[in-house]
Amino acid sequence: MSTTTLFRDPLVHHLLESRTGPCITILMPTHRTMPEAQQDAKQLKELAKEAEARLLENHEKRAVGDILERLHAQVAAYDASHASEGLALFIAHDTDELVRLPFPVASRVVAEGSFATREVIRARLGDVDHHVLVLSTKGAHLFVAQSDRIVGEVRSNGFPIENRHYTTDALMTSTARGQENQLREYHHQVDKAVRAAVGEQGRVVIAGPHEQCAHLLHGAQDRGLYIGEVPGNLEHVNAPEIAAKAWPVAYEDQKRRQMADLDLVGRTPDALRVTALSDVWQLVHEGRGRTLLVERDLRLPAHREGDGLLSADAEGAEIADAVDDIIEEQLRKGGDVRILPNGTLGQYNGMALVLRY
Repeated sequence: MSTTTLFRDPLVHHLLESRTGPCITILMPTHRTMPEAQQDAKQLKELAKEAEARLLENHEKRAVGDILERLHAQVAAYDASHASEGLALFIAHDTDELVRLPFPVASRVVAEGSFATREVIRARLGDVDHHVLVLSTKGAHLFVAQSDRIVGEVRSNGFPIENRHYTTDALMTSTARGQENQLREYHHQVDKAVRAAVGEQGRVVIAGPHEQCAHLLHGAQDRGLYIGEVPGNLEHVNAPEIAAKAWPVAYEDQKRRQMADLDLVGRTPDALRVTALSDVWQLVHEGRGRTLLVERDLRLPAHREGDGLLSADAEGAEIADAVDDIIEEQLRKGGDVRILPNGTLGQYNGMALVLRY
């Protein structure tokens, strides 16, 4: 998912909106199976009590009564039978959102003037979005995939496509030229439909007989859209199996892109690259950040001094996680954000900002 698309995501956009009054964020790991999942509801209640205590430390009960009502309602309605790996709960005067996360998170409660959105952003950016084109002699299907799962099938831009050029007419298929013309017309139709469906930034894994895949690639208008191939006839294979076969191809492409991100940072002149927390904070808020690269679990509590950031220090920190704030501001300013695996940005202390100017 591109950063531009991410900022247009209704949930992310809503969570990043400026708000008056306190914002409560509760994060906790959850379990998919019983009996462990039964304990999740108990843990959520404990974290909700902590959130309530923090609210009442700084606010009169009547001033945050509606927030407490929303919090208690979410806790009461929690359904452990639909759990995934993690949970994020966001409560404010004007909203209450419970988000299931596809990865575990550490339990914590944040009570500040804005939500702690890192995990939701990571979930959106961390997924490897791609398409899987299942190609056969008789037709083509295009599936939408996120990492190792199929989340939908494209039913627009001509998909699913029936190969109307396919025929067993002896006169049309008796010559190599006749067969070639059939394939060319069919694959031109498929390639055109793929480009219309996925856009210029698409990433498509082709699954089908090698001869079919190679022929489509040979005539493709933009071969860069196609990131790899799963050979074999998958025409009658179910969606989970298609996803399982395509995922290693998409994952390898993701690793190549991450290496390209690191190369980008390394090739950027020192004058256009900053890594110190205070510098990154200031330049992102000025709108000068082009691409922000952050290790997945980097967290930096910090102190504020005026409009700037004084230092990264957990003791008495006014900002629970400055990295969260930096990511959010970078998105608001229309900059790009890349979440990379832990350790990949070690030489930059976990974070680097490439400047526009």
